[in-house]
Amino acid sequence: MSTNTNDTESLLDKYDLSEEQQRLFQAMKNLRNMPSIPGLTDEHILWAVAVGTVGMPESPTSSDVKFYQRIVEERIRKYEEAESRYGWFSRQWTKDTMKRLITQWFCGMLVIDPKLCTSTGSPIQFVREYYGDESGYPTPENQTDDWKKESMDLYVLMARSICLSYPTSTTKGIVSVSDMQDFDWDKYDMGTKERNADIGSLVPNKLTKMIIFHPDEKMRGFYNDMAPRARKKYGFEQYEDYDATLNANQGFLPEDLPTFIGGSYHVDILECLKYLFRCEPVALELLVETHAEMEAIGELPNPKHMES
Repeated sequence: MSTNTNDTESLLDKYDLSEEQQRLFQAMKNLRNMPSIPGLTDEHILWAVAVGTVGMPESPTSSDVKFYQRIVEERIRKYEEAESRYGWFSRQWTKDTMKRLITQWFCGMLVIDPKLCTSTGSPIQFVREYYGDESGYPTPENQTDDWKKESMDLYVLMARSICLSYPTSTTKGIVSVSDMQDFDWDKYDMGTKERNADIGSLVPNKLTKMIIFHPDEKMRGFYNDMAPRARKKYGFEQYEDYDATLNANQGFLPEDLPTFIGGSYHVDILECLKYLFRCEPVALELLVETHAEMEAIGELPNPKHMES
């Protein structure tokens, strides 16, 4: 584990932790029976502190501190399971996972632009739920175990890269904004949520708000059946269209959103991907190489909603 004082001070500046979070961080560094995991660093401990204390009051009571300390300690101890099940520390980007990532981002299936964030500083993942041919998303009969395994690998790798490149993804949490007009119930892998049910407790990937618009009747029914307390707990908001979404979130979301979800802001997908890997030189090199190969043989997708 990293113990260099200068490195630690640099991390604390980078993540802008409160005094109480810094005290928790120091306490966790001295935790008894710290999991023995190759690759565990101060930054991983800091992620657990940041994500575990989302929602902690600015002036926490001693009871609050004990409560959040238990949450953070549990997260750190679960890193062992995160590694054994998902390779959180050891898994590396491959040509196949990188190609799939590029395909998804160029279809707008999940994109983060460093130039767009909420008024509170949270990064925003913009999602166009899309399962057309260009996306490479298979039909149910072709959703093999290998494909499902690669899907999980991609999720974990991307979550880790987001943590590295977007410090506020852990300190502030991520906000998701999704256009659901192309959602395909028949094609969507319904087992995804079940398989991923506990991953949020193992890796520091914190969604603080989920905003969707253009729901179908099934989605409306699901939302209406949710108790207001549950909606608030999960930060779940649903609107009929793009304009309603912006009107309800004035002062929170940027004034303009990406073109692929109905706005007029043009996203440079490749530059966003380069930013994603700004802390990972090997992965960045693989991204540039894989993108060039895909472009050269005409494999870069460009569905209609991504045309500018």
